[in-house]
Amino acid sequence: MYNLLKSLRLSLILLFIFSLIFLFAKYLLLPIIIFIFIMKFLGYFKFKKPINKKSNNNRNSDSKIIDAEYEDID
Repeated sequence: MYNLLKSLRLSLILLFIFSLIFLFAKYLLLPIIIFIFIMKFLGYFKFKKPINKKSNNNRNSDSKIIDAEYEDID
């Protein structure tokens, strides 16, 4: 009798685990695989952000300026 309950409990646990795996595969696995393929496909193309040379010069010149207030010594 104890072996029957033990096997029934094991089968319920396995059924629960397999049902979770099935639900994961049904609703999440396919979109994840499609997302991975899209990202790999977009990885073949190298998209570069356009660089504005004026903004780079302003950033470099601004970093050289020390912005501080000095007090006069009496």
